[in-house]
Amino acid sequence: MWQQQTKFILIVSSLLGMGGWVTHFGWTRVQEDQRLAQSSAVTEGRVVSSASRALAKGGQSLTVVAEYVPKGHAAITKEFDVDSGDYKSAQATGRVTVTYAPEEPQISRVTKFAVLPFQFLIGLGGFMLLGGLFCLVHAMRTKR
Repeated sequence: MWQQQTKFILIVSSLLGMGGWVTHFGWTRVQEDQRLAQSSAVTEGRVVSSASRALAKGGQSLTVVAEYVPKGHAAITKEFDVDSGDYKSAQATGRVTVTYAPEEPQISRVTKFAVLPFQFLIGLGGFMLLGGLFCLVHAMRTKR
C-alpha cells in the first residue's frame, strides 16, 4: 500500500514540477522574443570567445560570448546561442550584431530563432500540469 502511495506521489510531483518548469521555460523565451519584436535597439558587440560542441543525436551547439554596450548602460558580457551563419561571421570578423531591449538590455539576442518550439514547450508543460492535477483530483475523490 505505501509503495503505491509513494509511486503516486512521485508521479504527481514529477508531472507538476516538470510541467511547471517546462511551461515557465517556454513562456519566458516567448515573452523575451515578443519584447524584442515590439521594442528593440541594435548595437555591435565584440566577440570574447566562441564554442562549438557536438550534440548527442547529431548536429552542433554553437555559442558566442560577446561584450556589448547598450546606449546609456555599462558594458554587458553574455553568452548567446547562435546559428551557423552568425557563428562563422563572428569567428571571421570578431563582431556580432546584438539586438536588445532598451529598457532592460540584459534581454538580448544575436540570432533570431523560431519561437514555435518554445510555444510547443508551453503546450507540453500545460498538458503535464493538467495530467498532474487530474491525478491529484482523482486520488482525492477515490480516497473518500
